[in-house]
Amino acid sequence: MLTISPEALTFIQIKNQPIFLEMPKLIIGCCFNCQECPTVRFGKPHNMSQYAEMTIQNVTIFIPHRLPKNFPLTITVNSFFSIKRLVLEGWCMV
Repeated sequence: MLTISPEALTFIQIKNQPIFLEMPKLIIGCCFNCQECPTVRFGKPHNMSQYAEMTIQNVTIFIPHRLPKNFPLTITVNSFFSIKRLVLEGWCMV
């Protein structure tokens, strides 16, 4: 389940663009697999065939087909000085 925090919703509405989750490459080891947290980006993904288009809280979001469906994830805003960016909270893949 994917949700958007009120701060992130305001930030997305100001930008007035769709967003997408970019999945980093899967790291496969001899004993484990590891996947870093997806990046939240503005715009549309380049490889649209690997994404599903959804509307969540009146925001168009492109979600990768390989994103696990059973984790509660939230898109929030992180800021460093005056630079804001969207981040994904709740990612705890092993």
